[in-house]
Amino acid sequence: MALNYRGAEAVVTACEWHGQPAIEKRRNPRSYRHPDLEVRLVAERLRAEARLLERASEAGLPVPLLYAVDPTAATLVMTQLPGDLLEHALRAPNGAVWLPLLGELLARIHAVGIIHGDPTTSNFIARGTSDGDALGHLSVIDFGLGAASDDDEQRATDLRVLLESLEAHHSELNAREPLLAAYREWNCSAGALERLAALEQRGRYNLVRG
Repeated sequence: MALNYRGAEAVVTACEWHGQPAIEKRRNPRSYRHPDLEVRLVAERLRAEARLLERASEAGLPVPLLYAVDPTAATLVMTQLPGDLLEHALRAPNGAVWLPLLGELLARIHAVGIIHGDPTTSNFIARGTSDGDALGHLSVIDFGLGAASDDDEQRATDLRVLLESLEAHHSELNAREPLLAAYREWNCSAGALERLAALEQRGRYNLVRG
């Protein structure tokens, strides 16, 4: 995992928390907003992300453990998960083995009423097991754009973002079918998959009209 990373929403750096390896996520300020509004919005987003992390953890999902929330400093401090970004793991010779696990994990996220909001391959951590299991384990990070919802349209948008991320960066894997086959194993997936088909059809129609 990249321990010094600057994204559009936040900066992630390595740190320590009471002697344990940790990461600090600091939300980027928006200079175009009034300072009082910026402080309020940052505090709301931090608390929302913290609630999603806690909800995911309580549901048994593989997420970082939250150590601290500091709205004044616009930071979250969390455990440092072992492993590498899925973005990198997918480039390995056996990278396709991660796709069923990825579809299964997104279904588990949706099943507990969470929308990730930005499920790209940079927001999952891949880790092999010590006993040589080729499949290993996946964790999910960065709920900064997430929400608590059971809405199938939002679930479909998560799926679409993930599929587009895979197509843009890993087209050689032909990821769509193995990913959706694993997601389809969730017994409540039908609504989201129907909405995904509608979203994609709408996108193709707009492209033709373009």
